[in-house]
Amino acid sequence: MKRILIASILTLTGCATTSNGGYQDIVIKTINDRDFRSTKCQLENEEGQWVGVPATTVRIHRDGNSMEVSCKNELQTGSTSVQPKFKVGGMVLNLIFDLCIISCVVDGITNALYVYPSNVTVRMDDTDSKSPTISD
Repeated sequence: MKRILIASILTLTGCATTSNGGYQDIVIKTINDRDFRSTKCQLENEEGQWVGVPATTVRIHRDGNSMEVSCKNELQTGSTSVQPKFKVGGMVLNLIFDLCIISCVVDGITNALYVYPSNVTVRMDDTDSKSPTISD
C-alpha cells in the first residue's frame, strides 16, 4: 500500500517541481549606488511583484518570461530586464519518469523548468524625471 501511495504522489508532481519548486531566491547587487542604505528594489514578472533591498535575498515565483527589476533611492534610479533560462535537465527527467504526460503539466504550471540568474546587477544612475515607482 505504501508503494502505491508513493508512486501516486510522484506521478502527480513534476521532477523540476519536486527538486526546485516554483520559487527561487534572487540577490540584487547595485553598482554606483550612492545611497545604498535607502535603496529599494522592485522585482516583477507575470507571476507577481516583490520588493527587496540590495545584498539581501528576495524569494520570487519562477516564470518563463522576463523579470523587470527597478531600484530607487532619493538620489538615483536603475533598472534591468532579466531573461530566464530553460532547464533542459528537468525536461529530460520528466520524459524518463512518465513520458512527460503529467510531470510536464505540473512543471509547466509551477514554472519550475525556468530559472533566473541568482544574482542580478542593477546600475544606478542619477535621478531624472522618469524615476520608477517602488511601493513599500
